[in-house]
Parts: sequence; structure tokens; C-alpha cells
Amino acid sequence: MALQTIRQVSLDYGISRRMLTYYEEVGLMKSSRKDDYAYRVYDEDAIKRLQQIIILRKLHIPIKQIKDILNNQDAVMVIEIFKQNIKEFDEKITAMSAVKSILQHFIEELQKKVDVNLKFDLLNDQNMADLMNLFSIPISRVKEKISMEELNMMNEKIDKLHNVSVRVELAFNGNCMEAIVLYEKAFGVKVEGILRYKDVPPEDGIQYSEETGNFVMHTWLKIGNDAIGEIGMHDRMPDNQSTYGDGVSISVGLGSTDAVKLAFNTLKEGGVIGIAPATNFFSECYCEVKDKFGINWIMMYN
Repeated sequence: MALQTIRQVSLDYGISRRMLTYYEEVGLMKSSRKDDYAYRVYDEDAIKRLQQIIILRKLHIPIKQIKDILNNQDAVMVIEIFKQNIKEFDEKITAMSAVKSILQHFIEELQKKVDVNLKFDLLNDQNMADLMNLFSIPISRVKEKISMEELNMMNEKIDKLHNVSVRVELAFNGNCMEAIVLYEKAFGVKVEGILRYKDVPPEDGIQYSEETGNFVMHTWLKIGNDAIGEIGMHDRMPDNQSTYGDGVSISVGLGSTDAVKLAFNTLKEGGVIGIAPATNFFSECYCEVKDKFGINWIMMYN
């Protein structure tokens, strides 16, 4: 390869002469001089070196680390440098993800006010201020070194804003305990933390009869791991009886055809069969049944 002038290299690789000179000054590459020629020239080795520098710069590797990489043949050291940069990229990604979430919340707040006159003083809105107060790291610090602990705290607060859960709540007419026994048998699980009306602290000033005192005020049945797999259950007082409509059903995905059939056979006793367990185009075992309490169940093996 013929020697190339600084002008040729600058044009071919889109790098300013000043930057090429800087690379030489910090010891990343070397040029040479031709006799009777006033300007720098670069040989094949220098061009290969420059190509490596360009690649590493495109990967956002700092100049000091590029120098360490190119002047050291220790692959282990190079790997550690790359790992360090990956870690820093992860931290930046986490920080920018948090900022992205803040911007998304701004958008959501603005969409609630479609008739607002868009002026920059919208940031003075109290809702916006309350939102910003949730975060422990000012946006002005995003480009600084921020600890992973701070970033995790920010993301945890953001996640809580999105942490919306849905739970089915079933009301019974004094026979909640009977339903508990049935559902525990049907799904092979146990309810958690039964609270009865008689457990209400006396200072609340509410008195219940012996019968209603034993009614279930709250408990929950956990079926599976999904958020909606938690079913709340309670009794209503005699003057506020519960009724059920056919338009609402609880859908449960179970882990085997045998589990579906067991639940169906248990719930159908005293109830009404909608669809007996069978294979269809979307499930190996699907069924529908209304139990004796009037609760509609859809069960399937996915």
C-alpha cells in the first residue's frame, strides 16, 4: 500500500486532520515524514491502526481504554474492558428508561387535559410536580455517575405507578365457609387468613349476632401464580343479600386435563352443567359449570 497523505486519510475515513493529529499526540497511532515533503503520511500499519480506532470509537470505547487495548495483547484485559463498558451501558440504559417512563407519565397527564393550551408552564401543574417528587434522582443528574442503588429505587417507584392488580371478589349469603370447603376441594388449594365479623375490634362500636359474627368478612383463595388468580371471598349481611348474573364468569387455567375434570366434577354437585369437559380447537380440555352458589366457572387446560 502506498503512503497516504493526511489529506487523503481525512477524506477517506471522514476524520478531521485535527483528530488525526490528536490520535498521534495521545499515542494511539503514528505517522511518518517523506524526504522533501512537509506533511504527515501514513503507511499500511498506521491505516490498519486507524481502522481499529474507528471501530472502537463507534462502540463508544473511551480514548484511554482504546490505547490500553491497542497497546496490550492480553485478551483477558481486553475482555475486562469490554465488560466494564457493557456494565456502564446497562446503567445508562436503566437511567434513560426511567426518564422515558417520566416522559410517558407526562404524556398521560396531558392526554387527560386535551383542551389545555400547550405552554411550557404546564410543568408547573401540581400533578406534574407530584409526579416528579416521586423520583429521587433529578433529571439533571442523568449524565452523572449514578449508583445502581439510586437507579433501582427510581425504577421501583416507577413500577409502583404501573402496579395495577385485578382480583375477583365473591360475596356469599352467609355460606362462605361452605363455598371455601368446596373450592379447596375443587382446586386442591387452601384459603388464606380467614377474618370473621366477630374479629372486628370492639372500639369500632359494631355489634354482630352470634350467627353473623361467624360470617366470613374476608379471605382469599390463591389459584395459580397470576395476579388475577387471587379470589377474594366474604359473606354479606342478611339485609344485603348477593345475587349473581350469567354474564360474569371466573376463568381458570389448570395444569392438566385431570385437574380440569376434578374441578368440574366437584363444582357440578348441586350446580348446573354448561359444557362438560371436552377438547376443542383452543384447549385440550374445556368446560363450563355454575356451582350451587350461582358462581359461573370456566375451566380449561391450556
